[in-house]
Amino acid sequence: MDIERTIQFILESQAKAEVRMQKTELRLDSMEKRFDKRLNGIAGILQQGMRMLVRTETRLAELAASQKELAASQKELAASQKELVASQKETDRKLKALINSLRHNGNGR
Repeated sequence: MDIERTIQFILESQAKAEVRMQKTELRLDSMEKRFDKRLNGIAGILQQGMRMLVRTETRLAELAASQKELAASQKELAASQKELVASQKETDRKLKALINSLRHNGNGR
């Protein structure tokens, strides 16, 4: 009789274990689905981040090119300004010479 009870106990325990195993598998499947969903979400976020990074790098390259053009324009402007200042100094010198000659030359007097 003890053997029959033991066998019966073992069979009941095995049946309970199988039920627990099925529940565990269901929970595991549910967890895997949530994990996959989250993983797909993270992958989407990474893809979006990479797109943003590419756009940022493109804009940065455009900005660098514009900066180079601006620097070249500034150099040209500085050179023009130096020429203008030199021309202005020459004009001032000539004007002072003219004024001085008119002061000292009293029209023959």
